[in-house]
Amino acid sequence: MPTDHACHAAAERAAHGLTPVRSVLVPADPSEHAAAEVMPVVLRNHLGANAGPPRAAARRPVRVGVATGAAVLLMCLDGLRAEVSGEMAAWHADLGRRLHEALAEPRAPGRATDVWQSLAALQRRAHETLITVADGDRRGPAGPRLLVARLALLEDAVTGALRRSAVPAATADGCAHELAAATGSLFGLDPSRDRGADG
Repeated sequence: MPTDHACHAAAERAAHGLTPVRSVLVPADPSEHAAAEVMPVVLRNHLGANAGPPRAAARRPVRVGVATGAAVLLMCLDGLRAEVSGEMAAWHADLGRRLHEALAEPRAPGRATDVWQSLAALQRRAHETLITVADGDRRGPAGPRLLVARLALLEDAVTGALRRSAVPAATADGCAHELAAATGSLFGLDPSRDRGADG
């Protein structure tokens, strides 16, 4: 079973990879920036033409929380289990909608209890997934190589779902890679390193 630390690190990595995607799928509320840009005319004239909030800060993506990272990793684990059971097409058909819903969570930081519950659920599901994958491997070639291949398939599926949701290719690829790597880390794998070692 993955350790608490492994689950937290994986959820943080997933959250980091999801942050650029959130800014595409869930654009910032224009009213937030409109309120920040209101400034009395006299003060604006006194401060000069460059007065106002920095544009770069206004466009900074809203950071995805650890609880959301854990929730999306649960989806990834569901994808691995769906691949083993032959139900990946059904899982993939709903993935774009589920990702959008997960990223559209309230902007307020998650409570500590929410994070703890999300990580506990992630730890349980990772253990269940490992058992499911191991049972599936008994019917064919076993070992980490097959799990790495499944993680590569998961990465391709996530990339496709994101690109169909109008996420730019580079952003979709980067996010999918981080999610696959975070999922693999729950099982002590680094998909990019292990895939290279097999070649």
